[in-house]
Amino acid sequence: MDDKPNGTANKPHPVEWAVGLASTLLVTAMIGFIFYQAITQSPLPPRLSIKRLPPMAGDSDHQVRFAVQNDANKTASAVHVQGEAKRLDGGTEVSEATFDYVPAQSLATGALIFSIPVTEANLTIRASGYMDP
Repeated sequence: MDDKPNGTANKPHPVEWAVGLASTLLVTAMIGFIFYQAITQSPLPPRLSIKRLPPMAGDSDHQVRFAVQNDANKTASAVHVQGEAKRLDGGTEVSEATFDYVPAQSLATGALIFSIPVTEANLTIRASGYMDP
């Protein structure tokens, strides 16, 4: 027995076929892309670089904002960043920050806080270590 009036059968509309075909192609392309990435990407160790960021409104001259860039295809965890500010008396003050993760091909930002005013001339920032997740 037909569910529709006028005796028409329950046939799929052509739009349903088009959406189904497009979805199938999209899923197949995504699987192919992931497979291609898995085969062709070499698992390079994390390549971390530090870039000092301009201060934001309200930042004191004791705070230094920075970004950690990971240019490799592998995530780094427990990324340790260390900053050293030279004091006028010749000593140095050290400030440290740790990021839980810096994913592959990404950027993470943070700040180091010192007890002395910091300028570009008296500051050194570097990534001092990471762990493989």
